[in-house]
Parts: sequence; C-alpha cells; structure tokens
Amino acid sequence: MAYRATRRTETRKAEIRARILRQARQLIIETGFRGLTIAAVAARSEIATGTVYRYFSNKADLCVAVFELATEHEIDAVVLASQQGDSTLEQLTGSLTTFARRALRNPTLAYALIAEPVGPELEETRLRYRSLWADTFATLLEKGKDQRIFYSQPTYLSAAALVGAMAETIVISSTQQINRNHPNSNHANSQRKLSQTELCNHIVNFCLRAVVKTEVLI
Repeated sequence: MAYRATRRTETRKAEIRARILRQARQLIIETGFRGLTIAAVAARSEIATGTVYRYFSNKADLCVAVFELATEHEIDAVVLASQQGDSTLEQLTGSLTTFARRALRNPTLAYALIAEPVGPELEETRLRYRSLWADTFATLLEKGKDQRIFYSQPTYLSAAALVGAMAETIVISSTQQINRNHPNSNHANSQRKLSQTELCNHIVNFCLRAVVKTEVLI
C-alpha cells in the first residue's frame, strides 16, 4: 500500500509540473518572458502561487525549464523534417523551412527563444541550445559534402552560420511583425509586408546559397 501511495504521489507531482510548464509556455507564446510571472503561471495552472515554488525555486529556474521544453519541442520538429525527403538537399531544405515557418508563425515565441533580453542563467542555456541547433544542420552538411553537392567548408562553422543567419533574420522579421500588430505602430501603413511564405522562402534560399554548390541549385 505504501508503494502505491508513493507512486500516485509521484504521478500527481509530475502532472502538476507538466501543467505548470505547459501554462508557462503558453504565456511566453502570448507575451514573451517579460510577461511570465510566478503568480500568472499559478493562476493559469489553477494552483496556489506557493505550489509553483515547490517545483521551481524562483522565476529564473522556471524560465530555464520552460525554455528547454519549448526549444526541445522546436528542435524535435526540425530533426523530424531533416529525416524526410529523397535527397540530402531536400532534407536540408525541409529542416530550414520548418525552422523558419514555425518561428514566423509564432513571432513572440520565436523572439523569446532567440533574442529577448533575459537573465544570465537563461542566456547560458540559450547558448547551449544553439549548439544543438547547429548539430542538427551539421549532420546534413557533412553528408552533403560527402555527396559533393555542398561546398567543402568547415562543417560545424557552416552549421553555426546557418543558425545565426536564420535566427537573425527571423528575429528582425518577427520584431517587425509584432510592431505592425501594435495599434500605435508607425509601421501600420508602411510598404507592403512580405507574406510568411515569402519571408520563409527568402530566408531558406539565402541559407541554401551559402552551402549548396551553384550548379546544384540551378
């Protein structure tokens, strides 16, 4: 009986922790890290504020945990895309497209995960996860080099450059999109903005031109 009680208790704890992280992620999607507070997460999770502190020692601890959850979710989607397609070029194109499309679809989340000013604990985690993004692309780049369809460049350097290029352009595009959606934005009547599909295509094509041999792209 004692063992069953313990198992039920641990299951309950795991469910509460998962609910806290799920609601924290949703809050970041809506407001970014600036809107994430222990009180707000507790209210959304329908638990007492003090209960959140049983699972996370402070806001920074919660931010790191939800960042890891959200980023791993995005990486999993890109890894899955990198395994689709009949050729390495199709796989790289698919993974880059997935990265860009998902980020552009959720600009506030993309900005929060990539560039929103955060504390040192979260910034350290962000840098660590950037290397995981690079690992995903490096696998494809190495295979494409062996097949002589990608330029012979340092693999990890090229992969890191792809992550940087994607992140920078997506952050700029996402920030502009957020500003345009603001009722007092000066961008409201500016020149026609590119659609998400157009933005995605431009970003992906830029990255492909950096690594794929010219004769392959033609």
